[in-house]
Amino acid sequence: MSNFKPDISQLFNLAFGFIPVRYASDSFSVQPSADANYQSIPTKPIEDVKKMSWMGTPVMFPMKFKGGSYQYYKPSGVLDQKRLNDFELPHASVADFRRAKNITKTNVLGSNGTVKEIYGFDDWQIRIRGLCLDTPNLSAYEQHKQLLKWEEIADSIEVIGALFKDKSIYRLTIEDFDFKQPQGKQNVIPFEITASSDEPLELVL
Repeated sequence: MSNFKPDISQLFNLAFGFIPVRYASDSFSVQPSADANYQSIPTKPIEDVKKMSWMGTPVMFPMKFKGGSYQYYKPSGVLDQKRLNDFELPHASVADFRRAKNITKTNVLGSNGTVKEIYGFDDWQIRIRGLCLDTPNLSAYEQHKQLLKWEEIADSIEVIGALFKDKSIYRLTIEDFDFKQPQGKQNVIPFEITASSDEPLELVL
């Protein structure tokens, strides 16, 4: 395991062009860590948060892919089943959600505007951006390998997390995986997942 001391704000800015956190305010107490330089991230006492990272910082919205039996393609092109264990996404991950409405509009002659006839809802479009970093239990490369196992799935994936539950999202389908490699940082692997919400439907004949 390397002795690299990450500053998550700078790494997110380098990989994705934005900073997902604010600097520490008076309402938070910064807890120094011997393992990582994490001064730019506000922290709370451990009893005030549901989950803490190994760096002593709060994980506000942990996200997890639930293990189970999933479909995948064998090299021969035949669908088969494989069983995966639960996988908690790296703590340095953020998720964005977007959903459009499907509306049929009819132009009105001699008047302004349109007539909205049918309302429907599109799938939630989900973007998860994160960083695989070395931890005491898993290296960045080992986390990368775990993500690749989920990338191979030809199935919808059961997902766990408050951000998903609030929007009634219990399964998602991964549509795109993007791995970047910042120059000179072999122990930092940024990733971006593009997915959409999915609902299992059973057809009764």
